[in-house]
Amino acid sequence: MALDIAQCTAVVQTEPHGEHPRALKHVWIEARHPTEGRVGLLTALHIDRDRCRGDFFGIMDEESQELSDFALTLFDRLGHLKSELVENDHLKGSGVWGRELDRGPILYVEDIQVPEKFRRNGVASFLLQNLAKSNLAAVGTFLYAWPTPTIRPETEDEWKRQHDAAVDLFHKNHYRRVGRTSFLCYAPDPAHPSRALAIADDVDSHVNSFQGRGGPASMQQGAGLRVLPDGTFAWGEHAAQDANEANDAQYPLHFMMEASAIGIPVRDLPGAIRDAYGQNPAAVRQKDDRGFTPLHAAAYAVNAQAVRTLLALPATSGVLEDIRERDNVAGRTPLELCEQKMRDIKESMQTLLGTWPGHNSDALRVVYMLKRAMGEDMSLAEDEFVDQRRFGCTCGQCTDGWLSPRMRYRLLSEAEITSDTMNMSTWGMGSESFTSDLAILRLPEDLREGRITKSFYLDYAAVVRAIASVLRRPGAAGLPTAANVESALRGQGARFFSQGGRVEYAVDYVLHCAMEQSPYGDGTWDRDREDLTAEGDAASVTYAAMPTCDNDLDFVRVAQKLGLETADSYRGVGTSFGNLYDDGEEDEDEYMDEE
Repeated sequence: MALDIAQCTAVVQTEPHGEHPRALKHVWIEARHPTEGRVGLLTALHIDRDRCRGDFFGIMDEESQELSDFALTLFDRLGHLKSELVENDHLKGSGVWGRELDRGPILYVEDIQVPEKFRRNGVASFLLQNLAKSNLAAVGTFLYAWPTPTIRPETEDEWKRQHDAAVDLFHKNHYRRVGRTSFLCYAPDPAHPSRALAIADDVDSHVNSFQGRGGPASMQQGAGLRVLPDGTFAWGEHAAQDANEANDAQYPLHFMMEASAIGIPVRDLPGAIRDAYGQNPAAVRQKDDRGFTPLHAAAYAVNAQAVRTLLALPATSGVLEDIRERDNVAGRTPLELCEQKMRDIKESMQTLLGTWPGHNSDALRVVYMLKRAMGEDMSLAEDEFVDQRRFGCTCGQCTDGWLSPRMRYRLLSEAEITSDTMNMSTWGMGSESFTSDLAILRLPEDLREGRITKSFYLDYAAVVRAIASVLRRPGAAGLPTAANVESALRGQGARFFSQGGRVEYAVDYVLHCAMEQSPYGDGTWDRDREDLTAEGDAASVTYAAMPTCDNDLDFVRVAQKLGLETADSYRGVGTSFGNLYDDGEEDEDEYMDEE
């Protein structure tokens, strides 16, 4: 029926989330007509990433599978946009989105419902526009959506029709694709580059662009894999067993590589690859239904044996031509697939277990071989490369493979400030106890039960200062191990040690304070660095120029490598510093109406 949308009013309601009331907020927007009543409903989730305190993945996973896919596809565990969506020339898509998506609240559109009789009257656009105009979409907020049918239609043609209609709706309302993923984003700021991007110039997703050539990915998944919203993969099963068997028979090399990666015995895989090439040279470049060549399949399965064998085939095999091939459902090269798999495993373990043992050596060998085959100058031998990258170093400058330049600077800054603060806190004081001091509260309980004197406390501060002294040194001598710190003390700290103090206790205090002020805590240290850099502070400018690394915030790894008994306390990111919602702010009204 015809409906005059100009007669409708929007009513916005919000309600704090039951489990995470300060991080999440449910949002409902109703379109109400004076005679027809409610003619449409939009539901959304308001997400304050700062209040997730490093547990962004965990909180999104608790909420729904869709939000978990959203978080894993676009962001890291701090809620920062994945670097590949900013830096990779292909994966960043139109390139209109950048580091502005690292910050600010998120409004995720979960669903839009318009009864059939009221459709084609602009109700859905009315709801989206009123969400964008509400005070929930304040400056710095970004709105996201995954345009897809809520209920899976019976046919692929109907699914595509509904999907395309949903994309058209969001495109019409200035939503543009993030990279080449399935997610779209809207910037309330009319000056944002996305607002100037014409609909025709927006890119399609990996999955859709590949489906246009090879059919729907959901109906053509490879052996042992399932497709996620951005075209990336997780281990899974086919909808029907006969499809699996047919796929295995049609793409035997792919199946053997992936099967061996999940522990299924495969006899003489290198020999099988060479035999396949000898019998039919085209077999080693055959694409499966995902668009993956055997090299892609081997790389994603982190099968170093298979990658080495494929790359060793004669140049006439053409395998090297596949090394930059990205015409597949994931839109990735073999190297990018392997690196993605490594990130997926790391993020999953850190989220579920709070720790990660390091990269699989075979995965690193695959990365090394592919980089070298692509012509990259590899200054290290393969074994040296594996040793350097084992614990997640991506900058190539981590001391011992785990202490990055930025983490070193963060700890150095904290140790200097902390030791100065400890010394100043004793001014004008006698030998009374310091039992309420945070530095003391971080000590083991049996040590705190003794009498903490001023002399003990000053020697404790001297140990912290020695940690700073060690961190200024280059190389392995700059690792704040017990031996290095004791050497730097030159006999100081006797009263601290005589009463049971240990270097590890002081290191733990410094590391705890650094983590509490990092993005895993309140983020004050990082915000201060940005402000100081803007003001031209020399030290902060130097820090800003340091290469970024995946180890920059790996406090768990530092604690483990330095042998801290408290290492487990650094695993519970988001809960290490007490109640997530204890900052004393008043709750907003439980419900808010806007007419």
